[in-house]
Amino acid sequence: MKVSPLRTQCALVSLMLAGVLQACDAPRVGRPAIGTVVGYSLNDAVRLAVADDSVQYGRVVADTILNGEPNARAATSIELATQLVQQPRVVAVIGHMNSSASLAAAQTYNDAAVVQMAPTSTSELYGTAGAFSYRMVPSDAEQGPALAQAIARGFAHGTRVAVMYVNDDYGRGLRSSFRRALDTLAYPLVAELPHLDGQERGTSVNADVAPVAAARPQVIVWIGRPTTLHAVLPSIRRDLGDVTVLGSDATTAWTVRGNADGVLTGVQYVDFLDLNATPDLRAFADRFAARFGYSPGAAEVLTYDAARLLLRAIRDGAESGEAVRQWLDGLGRERPAFVGVSGSVTFTADGDMQRPLVVRTIPAPDDSLRARASQGRRP
Repeated sequence: MKVSPLRTQCALVSLMLAGVLQACDAPRVGRPAIGTVVGYSLNDAVRLAVADDSVQYGRVVADTILNGEPNARAATSIELATQLVQQPRVVAVIGHMNSSASLAAAQTYNDAAVVQMAPTSTSELYGTAGAFSYRMVPSDAEQGPALAQAIARGFAHGTRVAVMYVNDDYGRGLRSSFRRALDTLAYPLVAELPHLDGQERGTSVNADVAPVAAARPQVIVWIGRPTTLHAVLPSIRRDLGDVTVLGSDATTAWTVRGNADGVLTGVQYVDFLDLNATPDLRAFADRFAARFGYSPGAAEVLTYDAARLLLRAIRDGAESGEAVRQWLDGLGRERPAFVGVSGSVTFTADGDMQRPLVVRTIPAPDDSLRARASQGRRP
């Protein structure tokens, strides 16, 4: 797929106290730049971070090159990464939108000595991608046990479990981590089924439900994206009634969509944050919604913190990819941990974040969301 050229944006113009962004032709000579390769809501989080940083400190220290990622194909991710590292003064990139894309692009960033900060990529392999590869979340080595523990805490011995997983780096890795952690003597694993996302699917997603339904599970562990779950869940409900669905972290993206049609109501999922857990998280969610017109999820918070973190590094004098890497490695060691909206930020030797995972439930939509859905409008 041919990818359109990157659009470059100035971080802020003279009206920075109002948080106004303005498009420009190229980053200013001499000022470091931070790029993104993420989804639209995550770019909104970066916009908010840049505005907040400049309001707090009174001056702009970096340009931003904001870019979306049309898909997670390796060729697309590598092409976008290559375009970014060729831009003048790019020292760090926030992205990509999932583990497969982040892994595909990681070598490009490491070869160019540009820091890659993945907001939500969890594949265990990403931890071995290179010295310039960081992420704002724990790896699947932590998430697999969290899914298994949720089953052990919530269900009696003998509960039948099925796994439906996306057949890519993310899905295969997390499925393996979950299997290692699940006590299959206490919780029999009665079915495992891979699937593909979106237009790459060779068969109807609903047809894949039949072998899972035939195994009569009482819990389905969904390791995949919420858009595909949204398509298949009506068939699951038809065949298995109110079977419990426990989703992986990718399901958190549906909180941004708002579950307007109610299809995913009651689905449980592992998340990186509970946005109701602290006053800072609640305040951020309210401010984000007021500015952009929709509610954020954990990914938006983590992307915001990633941008503030990189801007702080540049403010402290880290004006090359290598200098940013050294600054990040020194957090909690040579310098205090960075305190963001999501909490204290430091990294392991593999560039991972350590944070406890939480289990959340997708609520029923309120009346305003139902009205927007009936009018074909996104939350």
